[in-house]
Amino acid sequence: DVTKTLIFHSFSPPQDLNLDVAQTETVCLVLAGMLQNGKKFDSSRDRNKPFRFKIGRQEVIKGFEEGVTQMSLGQRAKLTCTPEMAYGATGHPGVIPPNATLLFDVELLRLE
Repeated sequence: DVTKTLIFHSFSPPQDLNLDVAQTETVCLVLAGMLQNGKKFDSSRDRNKPFRFKIGRQEVIKGFEEGVTQMSLGQRAKLTCTPEMAYGATGHPGVIPPNATLLFDVELLRLE
């Protein structure tokens, strides 16, 4: 019995509770992604470019999308995605090892 888990922890209060991220086409955010050992595998800050993706198009891992759809504009949160909500037993060769739990620091900048 595998438990699929996403842990959502808010660092800052949302600026606007009236916006529904789940009903939006595209989100624009700042993110840092790390393995449990602290090794960073992605950072939009390091690229000096916000990250964008379309909701409902499977452009990102399931746990990341589910976490972002719980956020509100301006909110900063930490998302913890178990392997079942991330890359699973396969991982992402060269970047994410098999069965890795992923940690994300995310700030929702705008909805497009």
